[in-house]
Amino acid sequence: MVNQVNREQRYTSKDAGFWRAAASLGCGAMLVFSSLYAFQPLLPIFVKEFQITPTTSSLLMSLPVITMIPGLLILGFVSDRYGRTMVMKVSLLFVLGLLLLMPLMNSFLLLLILRCVQGFFLAGIPASAMGYLGDEVEPYNIGLATSIYIASNAMGGLSGRVTTGYLTDVYSWKISLLSLATFGLVVTVGFYLLLPASRFFNGGSRSMIHDMKGMFVHLKDRRLLSLFTLGFLIQMIFTGVWTYLPFYLEAEPFTLSLKWISFTYFAYILGVVSPPIAGRISSSIGLRRTMIIGLFTLLVGVVLTIHQSITLVMIGLCIICAGFFIAHSMASASVAKTAEHHKSGASSFYLISYYAGVAAGSSGVGVLWDRFGWGGVVSLLLLVVPLLAMFSQKQVSKRYRNNDLREEKAR
Repeated sequence: MVNQVNREQRYTSKDAGFWRAAASLGCGAMLVFSSLYAFQPLLPIFVKEFQITPTTSSLLMSLPVITMIPGLLILGFVSDRYGRTMVMKVSLLFVLGLLLLMPLMNSFLLLLILRCVQGFFLAGIPASAMGYLGDEVEPYNIGLATSIYIASNAMGGLSGRVTTGYLTDVYSWKISLLSLATFGLVVTVGFYLLLPASRFFNGGSRSMIHDMKGMFVHLKDRRLLSLFTLGFLIQMIFTGVWTYLPFYLEAEPFTLSLKWISFTYFAYILGVVSPPIAGRISSSIGLRRTMIIGLFTLLVGVVLTIHQSITLVMIGLCIICAGFFIAHSMASASVAKTAEHHKSGASSFYLISYYAGVAAGSSGVGVLWDRFGWGGVVSLLLLVVPLLAMFSQKQVSKRYRNNDLREEKAR
């Protein structure tokens, strides 16, 4: 009788299943985001290796992000209909297999094709993870579980950039990708061994058309639309900062070399540490309040980068990373918590908005940089963050206050 009751309860942070789920999704996220960003420091190497232009080389980064968008839609839909764990497991196998093939390629075109296919399957974990947590974890612990997952995203992005850059400099790009694939094999095995089976997933027994309508109905929910907007804007801010930071730091009065500018990526460590702490806090004060704390933390970091002191700029970058990943993890958790059905579809729409923010932060913010320099970039951010906080509070506060009361009773 006791075992039956336990099976009917969603995981809390007191359960071993909770930590197994968090650890397995962390393994998956590490492979996905290290694979996605591993090519970023290698682009100059491919220019020399394949005798191509820097713009052509950059397609190894931009095209996989583009193919992730249909991946998020399609795999999110499949996840809602046929199962989260199945989509995540199959996607990881494709990501790993393609990673093993890439060092064998002596043609840039073939390498690019493999990256495009890989981009589609890189969406499998992001499209399904939040739906899985929304099904299996008690609502008041979703923030903690999500924050661990987001911290793993940050660690994957950091380790992918730093490791492949270092190994390529010492050995070759092929050795660096083989090393990444070896790491990917280890974490994939960990994912398979640790991931608890779905207990509360209800597959799509209705027609596919009905399920598609159920997925797209999220675009009519104002609470979810506010979260999708937030995801777009915070990523635009974050990408804008990191895209134009090298230009800012190589100019007067800093005049830093590229080598020293690259060390600023270690600010991501704050993005690894802060989400789990925020997740703990959110279990006490709620997702909305923690999300707003993250937004204003992001604002403080942006202000510090205005000062022409490299020490204050570095502190500001660390605070920006902390604030961004806190806000992002709480927004992701809020999507899983707010969506009452087709949770993976809702998560996919959030991530599509999020990656659209990458494009806006890269190109759109460039207009401000060209005309006004760093002051123009920062002025946009100083305007957007307070508006985001007020908008988020207005759109979702009533819903979250009711949820917070229910969660306090549950605790």
